Amino acid sequence: MKYTSINIDNIVSLLANVLYLTEKQHFNVDRAFTYTCRRYRCSSPQFTREDLFNLAHEFVSKYLMVKSIAGHLGRKNVSYRMCAKLFLYLKLKDLSIPIPSKLSKIISRDFGRIDIDEVLQELKPWELLSYPQWIYNRLVEVLQEDEVKKMLDAMNRRIVWLRINTLKIDIDKAIKMLDAEGVEFEVDKHIPITVKIISSPIPPRSLKIVKEGGAVIQDRASVLTVIAMDPKPGDTIYDFAAAPGIKTSLIMQLTENKAHIVAFDRSPRRISFMKSLLKKFGVDVERVHIVLSDSRIVSLSKRADIALVDAPCSSSGAIPKDPSIKLMLENSAIPKKMHQIQTQLLVNALRYSERVVYATCSIMPEEGEEVIEEVMNKTGAELENLDIPVSKGYRRYSVWTKVRRTYPHIDECEGFFIARLRTSP
Repeated sequence: MKYTSINIDNIVSLLANVLYLTEKQHFNVDRAFTYTCRRYRCSSPQFTREDLFNLAHEFVSKYLMVKSIAGHLGRKNVSYRMCAKLFLYLKLKDLSIPIPSKLSKIISRDFGRIDIDEVLQELKPWELLSYPQWIYNRLVEVLQEDEVKKMLDAMNRRIVWLRINTLKIDIDKAIKMLDAEGVEFEVDKHIPITVKIISSPIPPRSLKIVKEGGAVIQDRASVLTVIAMDPKPGDTIYDFAAAPGIKTSLIMQLTENKAHIVAFDRSPRRISFMKSLLKKFGVDVERVHIVLSDSRIVSLSKRADIALVDAPCSSSGAIPKDPSIKLMLENSAIPKKMHQIQTQLLVNALRYSERVVYATCSIMPEEGEEVIEEVMNKTGAELENLDIPVSKGYRRYSVWTKVRRTYPHIDECEGFFIARLRTSP
């Protein structure tokens, strides 16, 4: 973005509206930005729509830090517009770009002289990292404090992964297409169908290979969840929280479209989207039976070879993709509420499958190790060892050596919990 001659008022209005929609209306950042762009101009000779989206994404991610800085400067209650102005001021200072006189006067009027280095030294770790305090405190209970800081810092940046969809294209051809579009990338040495984007001349979602379904934007941790299932051609598989179908399509890819999947979801809208997505990705939809149902209570007549419970969760591990989750998680009760749903889902899945992979996109132990320990006590299910290239769980728990976690600062992906259980003989 070219910050010279920028329209401060327009950018402040855009940022403030995005923040309002994420905090008050619970929109994710993508939706809030798209909605806001209907009211405010989202491109100009100085910046592209993508530039502004990235700025809005960063603003939402740093909002709690900016609000803390305002508090340390004596302003306990600040409007969204004032936060947006302070964020822009700090952003330009950080980039060593001259501050427009209008913005400088506003900040001087409302905050006085700012010694930013001095203010930053006064911030608590969770304020500096821009997270709710309870998240930091909870993680310090299960990890060393230095590890918590590294993990939360890593989650303030997103790494984009592509999964090459071999139902539509072979790996070599996909690599050539990415090269031809000027994408700099690394192929995962453990998972050849998974590619980390280093840089791209256009947003990854706009790449030809992605638009055509030859590659899917799917985080490495999400791919590992399906690999943990070890699905085989001919398997009968239950996917207990399937929509929008990204993992379902990968199951079919790994089984060369030869598995039989029953996919459950309780949202008609998500199921409708899932059907179109599976077709786009080359899935044999005749082998995927989609059922509108609440998987916590669904009753089935046949047992599956393996099931996937990609459970609804706090999404705390997905903060790199959507920082509005930080604002939602100012409510510290959410993980415990999700724990109840997750436990019900997993207990029901174990009734109808020999083996179950349980996964959540969460860094909270309430949604990982604590679910597994409770379900094992209730059902007598046993953990299987997982041979996937990621880290083990939180050491505080008895199951830690057999469950797996992806740590964003170590595994370069979102924060997932993954476990595989089998029913007792």
